[in-house]
Amino acid sequence: MFDLWIIGKLFVIVAFFVYVIFAGVVLRQVYLMTKTVSMGFELPLRLIAWAHLGLAILALLFVATYL
Repeated sequence: MFDLWIIGKLFVIVAFFVYVIFAGVVLRQVYLMTKTVSMGFELPLRLIAWAHLGLAILALLFVATYL
């Protein structure tokens, strides 16, 4: 029998993986932006981008472990 719950779990894990890739792209864009344009608050912006990537990875690990 085909288990719909397993398909749902796999879909959620793949969705979180795509979100981690998105967070990595955001980090790269922030790096390129701060390298090109001097705004005066580059460090907090970079820290927020790194925190976003870290939280996305933690969320993926949490979902992959406990779902």
